[in-house]
Amino acid sequence: MPKDFQNQSQKEMIPSLIHPWRVFGFEVFLFSLSLGLGILAGLRLQAIFKVQKISPPQIPLSQFLFYFLFATVFLLLIIYFLKFKKGKGLILKGLFIITIGFGNLFFFGLWFPDILAFLIVGFLIFFLLKKTSLLINNLAVIFAIAGVGAGLGLRFTPGMVILLLLIFSIYDFIAVYKTKHMVRMAEEMVKGQAILGIVVPQKISDFSANLKEVRPGGKFLILGAGDIVFPLILAVSLIPQGISNSLIVAGFSLVGLLVGFLIFISKEVRQPMPALPPIALFSIIGYLVVKII
Repeated sequence: MPKDFQNQSQKEMIPSLIHPWRVFGFEVFLFSLSLGLGILAGLRLQAIFKVQKISPPQIPLSQFLFYFLFATVFLLLIIYFLKFKKGKGLILKGLFIITIGFGNLFFFGLWFPDILAFLIVGFLIFFLLKKTSLLINNLAVIFAIAGVGAGLGLRFTPGMVILLLLIFSIYDFIAVYKTKHMVRMAEEMVKGQAILGIVVPQKISDFSANLKEVRPGGKFLILGAGDIVFPLILAVSLIPQGISNSLIVAGFSLVGLLVGFLIFISKEVRQPMPALPPIALFSIIGYLVVKII
């Protein structure tokens, strides 16, 4: 679901979306593209594992949660305690580029020789730094999501992913509505043009807009990378059981995206909203449907 980062203490009304269903159409396309590329990458990775006759090592839940906690605390320390604004922006941008770079390298490395993959990612990062448009940023984030989702999906069991979806849905709710630190993190990333998520415009011509135009409470909506990668991980974890199972879960996650969007546009005041809970709920329902049939 889109996030429109606004200070929640601010009382004035923000105009509603001019064309909400056009915006949702853009969002569905970008969300579906991320899931589709991620599932394709998962199929490719599984084929590589079969040819090499190896089994992907499982990632312990405690290890994954530890790395997530470490990364979150590190970001919060930078955001809340680093007073040098320019330095803060450079650090956030650097971390963004590193994260995007590794995700893209993994994705393109599945399809191309290493040298060619490095060249493709190098050109993408070059244009990302030279002309930070919505289109370039979205493409870089989508490829990174696809790579990360494929890499993690085959290293988790579906049951483990469902547990992660529940944990991070609760975390998303608390981080947005209670501690509000996720809102602060998102605001700082927007200011630093290090948006780890897809930016959804209200008209197609705005895909060429510069990220400088994206601001809290502005005309663009943001769907965080985590809101896409977790349902993707669940879909990819089901690939060994059949591609149809993965597609069913992906389809149900789109229903969750719709429910979240309906909740968002029903509010008179646009405020940050936890995106993952409805997406996670319907992804889990999709998994249950897969188990029944």
